[in-house]
Amino acid sequence: MGTNRILSPEKFHFRMPFFSKITVPNPVLLDQGFDTETTGAAPSGWTVSEGTGTSVAVVQGPDREGKSVYLRDTSATGMATMSRAFAAQSRAITLRWDWKEKAAGGWSRALVTGGSTTVVDIATQRDATGKHLAYRTPSGTWQVLQAIADDTWYSIKVTVDPTPPQGAAPWVDIFVGGVRKAHHVPLLSSPASFGKLHFQTNPNRTSDLYVDNVNVVVTESVNCEGTSQEVMDQEIRYAVAAGIDYWAFDYYPQQPLARARELYLSSDLNNQVNWCAILDGNFMAQYDANLTELVARFGESNYQKVLDGRPLVYILNNATAEKVAKMRSKATSAGLPDPYIVVMGWTAQGVADVKATVGADAVSRYATGQADGASYSSLTSLEASLWSDYAGAAGQVIPTVSTGWDPRPMYEYPVPWGVQPSDDYLGLEDQWTQQATPTDIAHHLGEAISWTNSHSANVPANAVLIYAWNEHLEGGWICPTMHEMQNSGRPLRLDAIAGVPRTA
Repeated sequence: MGTNRILSPEKFHFRMPFFSKITVPNPVLLDQGFDTETTGAAPSGWTVSEGTGTSVAVVQGPDREGKSVYLRDTSATGMATMSRAFAAQSRAITLRWDWKEKAAGGWSRALVTGGSTTVVDIATQRDATGKHLAYRTPSGTWQVLQAIADDTWYSIKVTVDPTPPQGAAPWVDIFVGGVRKAHHVPLLSSPASFGKLHFQTNPNRTSDLYVDNVNVVVTESVNCEGTSQEVMDQEIRYAVAAGIDYWAFDYYPQQPLARARELYLSSDLNNQVNWCAILDGNFMAQYDANLTELVARFGESNYQKVLDGRPLVYILNNATAEKVAKMRSKATSAGLPDPYIVVMGWTAQGVADVKATVGADAVSRYATGQADGASYSSLTSLEASLWSDYAGAAGQVIPTVSTGWDPRPMYEYPVPWGVQPSDDYLGLEDQWTQQATPTDIAHHLGEAISWTNSHSANVPANAVLIYAWNEHLEGGWICPTMHEMQNSGRPLRLDAIAGVPRTA
């Protein structure tokens, strides 16, 4: 919906849905490693300034293969600088470089500027507490990022967003060695555009600085416009062709997240794929008003029914006995069958306890993932065991079939609704499972259907729930992707699902 920065790093492009378009043909603005340049010469393309007792030149090493740029400063009154302009941007960009000082904390600086205005200022510093890497705040104070050591290379990544979505304030994120050290800190200023990277030694002391592997890319490189009736209608056609019976919408009452459900309901094709609701805190926050709208949908022909006409409802969180009873009462008052209410939880006994407490009919699980790049087969093995665990604890269950788990894009570019620096957002870097093949997903779905058929007493609803149609950000999807359609011309995951028998 709108501009998508979340999945725009190149390594995640393969996940983008089929309707996405790359809007920046060449997002690389600068990529320079200096290895092919002439030793002893100034770095090509950079504007160099050498004060008295200083020099800027390409050198071999010193402690790595290839070459780097050495800013040498033997003067306490001058400084060595190197600046490189790139195409001025008013969009989000990511800058990377490696640097080191022989004697750390020499107040070397890296600056991102727009014209003569500094946007980001990062420096090495030395004081009574030690040697540190720090950034300058708008008030002029320095905020420490981490300690640094002599003669040690550090990889720096800086993401600058001057125009964040939904009117958020401009910000910068700073990574050191792949670990986020500063999250959404304010820019020093907000020029109309910025287009220069600048390195310098300190003008008031002797120091040195090595710089290597400088890279600048446009972060905002994907335009993801899925909010049209045309796109929704095509998604319905894809689902029908794969033999999908229903979509379980995360029921967002608010805009713009309600738009997907609205486009489905307004489609001329909406009777070809049924739908039901997954209720979370967004729905529960104004339960009575939202429940009236939902119960009115229960009687419509395309709302998913189970067990001879009972409307299917999943509750992800905030279920209470009062709310479950109110849903049943409203349905009865409307002359509708009793809804089949399924509560979701992350442990078998935990969700079984919720089921008993609130008076639900069955239990399920939203998704299953593994960490540290575990194999997809380890995910499916775990999930298959959970079907029996949940059934053993709660009786009735709807098995979940997870197609993957990899929320690392939210580590690369944290989302406003996700975990934030005050929470365990750094853990997202390791919370991922290796990507499944279409065959892997089909096999896992087949296992779930076979298990369902052999445990009919535990699955009277005769249903499974696939995670997910379009959780591209979290790594679980079956919706066709741009990668599939451009490279193969077919929705490969859906093709595989279409071939899975629906009977024992």
